[in-house]
Amino acid sequence: MEQFDHTITPIELSDCLGGITVQGVYKALKTHNIPTQMTSNRRKIIPSQGIRKLFEERGFQYPKSIISFQIVKGGVGKTSLSFCLAVRTSHYGARVLAIDLDQQGNLTRSFNVEARDKPVWLNLFRDKVPVDAAIFKLSDTLHLIPSNLNNSRLDVELTQSSTNLKDLIRDTIAPIRNNYDLIIIDCPPAINKINTAVTCASDIVIVPINPDPYAMDGLDYTISELNRVKTDFKLAFDYRIVWNKYDARERLGAVYMHELTKRDDLVNKILPVVCRVDTSLKNAVFDSRSVFDMPKKAPIREDIDQFAKEILGINAWKETKANNN
Repeated sequence: MEQFDHTITPIELSDCLGGITVQGVYKALKTHNIPTQMTSNRRKIIPSQGIRKLFEERGFQYPKSIISFQIVKGGVGKTSLSFCLAVRTSHYGARVLAIDLDQQGNLTRSFNVEARDKPVWLNLFRDKVPVDAAIFKLSDTLHLIPSNLNNSRLDVELTQSSTNLKDLIRDTIAPIRNNYDLIIIDCPPAINKINTAVTCASDIVIVPINPDPYAMDGLDYTISELNRVKTDFKLAFDYRIVWNKYDARERLGAVYMHELTKRDDLVNKILPVVCRVDTSLKNAVFDSRSVFDMPKKAPIREDIDQFAKEILGINAWKETKANNN
């Protein structure tokens, strides 16, 4: 099994598909000749391609979206969430390309990729390296364009060029766009030209926030910038807010969450997902693993799973199927 490959069990799949028992899942696996695998701890899992086949047989359509993670505030867990989302959506059979545009390369290190001598986005833009030459295969359904410190020159190069920011990202990935359902971009915590280019290419911008005053300030500044880019470039992208590092034991968390829900301009932008504080996430990223590979089933695993299903549209699809039955 490849490092970031499938970890969906028949029980988890039964819950996702809705209206089908675990026995029904096994029957469907047999009908469609989809194999299962046994892990070292005797857990039965289903390959990602098999997951995809079952979903599509039941009428589910995978979205085609470019999703970026942005906020003008470091330390909110933007990279951890983009890493977890990329991994988990690939488990569900989505074909995912993760792009690391932060010069620090934290997303790249999360995937345990050594990118010091690999092509990064600067090389795609300045040196005209073909985009497929920069893609690193992590599993059959999860690929990565890594980052390293060379990307620290990216904004300078963009400033000195006459490049059309509106089309920069989409034009660059055009040769490989149809190979993926989701393209997930982790951006640096800044207001700069590359983030503007990413915003122009995004279908959805996800803004992670923590329940603290500094993150809330970063949220307001980020939303203001997103609205400016939307107006200046006449765009139709959407943005969503996701709570991260939430601790129910801290009173301020509930206070900030309540305050945000009272804002008419933002209440409909909040995803119905709360990612809790959990040291197992930090430990997993440190070990270059996802929380779904950890031996202990941690609360954050459930949160990320719901996050992935929300972004893929599995929850809405499941609800629609239930209402039609």
